[in-house]
This record gives sequence, C-alpha cells and structure tokens, in this order.
Amino acid sequence: MILSEEAIGKTLKWRVFKHINYEGLRKSWQYCLLNLMQEKITDPSFKLLVDQLYKNNQDGFYVNSPPIKNFSVGVISYIVRYMGRPVLAQSRITDYDGETVSFEYTPHGSNQTVTETLPVFDFIKRLIIHIPEQNFKMLRYMGFYHNRNPKHKEYLKRSKKMTPLMFKSHKKINRNWRNRIFHYFGYDPLKCLCGAYLELIELFCSPRKIKFYSLYTSRFT
Repeated sequence: MILSEEAIGKTLKWRVFKHINYEGLRKSWQYCLLNLMQEKITDPSFKLLVDQLYKNNQDGFYVNSPPIKNFSVGVISYIVRYMGRPVLAQSRITDYDGETVSFEYTPHGSNQTVTETLPVFDFIKRLIIHIPEQNFKMLRYMGFYHNRNPKHKEYLKRSKKMTPLMFKSHKKINRNWRNRIFHYFGYDPLKCLCGAYLELIELFCSPRKIKFYSLYTSRFT
C-alpha cells in the first residue's frame, strides 16, 4: 500500500504530512485480520485463541511500513514487478535435490542475505499463500481517484487547484508523450539500443492521416 505524502482537504488547501501512526496501523491490521479469520473459522475454540492473541499482542501485529525517501521510477518498477511475477525469483533458488529446496532472501529490516533449506512441500506451501484468489484486484484506487466515490468529480476539481510550482512541474512532465514516457517508465522511447536517437523521416499512409499527424504533433509536442 502506498500513501500519498500530500492531500487536499475541504478547505481546498494542500496539506503535507510525513508521519504515519504506526501504532494505530498495527492495531488496525490486527483487528481486520482476526475479524476476517473469525468469519471463516466457526470453531468455538478459535474464539479463545483470538482472545489470547489480543492479550499477548497488545501493540498489534507487525507491519512493515518503512518511509519512502525517494519515490522514483525504481519504486514503481519494484511494485509492478511483484504484481505480475512470483514472490520469489527463480535466481534465488540455489539448490534442489528432489527432496529439499535451498533458497536465499533478504528479510525485512536487514541487509544480510539468509539461506534456508526446506522440504519440497513446505517450500511450495510458503509460495502458494502469496497467490491471489481468482479475480482478486491487485491494484485499487482511493481518495479522489476512486471513481465510485460519490464525490469523485468534486475531488477532481479540488485536485486541479494546485500551487503554481506544482502546476508548472506537472505541465513540464505532460508537455508531450516523450516526456511522459520518460518520467513514468524511466526510458526514452526515441533512443535506440545503439545509443542513437530515432527521427521521423517519412510517413507511408493516406493524406488524411498525414494531415491528422501534423495536427497532433503541433498540439502535443
């Protein structure tokens, strides 16, 4: 989950906030998780376990929520990678003898690589819990990006009331399609693999399309 460090309120003023209440986040995660589990597990003994978990974890459950100092293309690439790929890259599997699997990973809060060996079925068990359910939405929009919000249009109008500096920055990014691709995806679409830059020489299409292209380039470049 990514939270914006800036927001707009009812006063139409941009607010900057750098602090997240981690204690509240941990307790909210604990409450939501245990409630969802109780909806699925109807065994009366599980209620006793839930009470014990609340008693033994009064600070809530662990939540890894490090601050992002530089929200760059690298962060976006990291998120997109784990939305469409397995949680463990094949390159991290170091050995397999038919019965056990050895793999390495870097745990949260540490920069040291850990190597672990597990029986095959235990290894598979750890992987499949990360597979989302069918039709599960991996990406959700909140706030004024959430189009089902009844105040969606109102939020969008407020979002346009940006400071001159912010507006100038966004205008520079969205000046043309080349700038947008470079900003959001981190590469120049007109730069060839050899290092040279591509240049439009001629179009082979109907005159009508050429006229439309001229109109397009004059408007968006």
